[in-house]
Amino acid sequence: MKSIFKPLLFVFVSFFALAGCSEDNSPKEGNEYTIIPTPMSDLPDVVEIFSLACGNCKNMETMIPVIEEMTKIDFAKTHVTFNESAQRSAYVYYAAANQNGGKPSSEMMADLFTYTQSGAGADNHDHGEGQKNEKPAEDMTPAQKKEQMITIFKKYNMKSPIDLNEAEHEAVYQQMVKAEEIVTNANIASVPVFLVKGKYLVNSGAHKTLEELAATISYLNTLEQ
Repeated sequence: MKSIFKPLLFVFVSFFALAGCSEDNSPKEGNEYTIIPTPMSDLPDVVEIFSLACGNCKNMETMIPVIEEMTKIDFAKTHVTFNESAQRSAYVYYAAANQNGGKPSSEMMADLFTYTQSGAGADNHDHGEGQKNEKPAEDMTPAQKKEQMITIFKKYNMKSPIDLNEAEHEAVYQQMVKAEEIVTNANIASVPVFLVKGKYLVNSGAHKTLEELAATISYLNTLEQ
């Protein structure tokens, strides 16, 4: 009986010892996220950094409400200003955002993505991440593009970018200046990405599901800046 008792005791002791050494499944710096070179303390809790010319950003846009629901966080948005074409798209985006409480509706976002990416000359065959050297659509004549843009803004009872007054133009410009600061400080070269607490840049590619992505964002949002 004694010879049986000792092995059983070892099994039970080993079991409880292992149970007490739970694996740390929290996101790891360098894998699920990185700390940006120049943290910013004046940003919303979570900022999606994107481009209207980016195919993956358009796809991500449909998932944002789901992630927001999972995390219970309302995401802000920053449009990149990588180059002249990105700056034009950013101007269109911020002209809409400033007239709609800081962020266009999901319906208008869908229209703005389509406007930017549609047409024979659009770069809509590239569904990868938006890069600094991306070239958005030159799909219509300037007059046709202008009319399409005006139609979208009119649909949502907003002034188009060309109809803004001087103060409104200045407000859009200041948004773009802030966007450039964020992109530079975070050393962002591709989108979409999520910046949490103005410090933690989420590596979306390290997550297999939206649940994992939401869990990382929620975790980082609990950390001190």
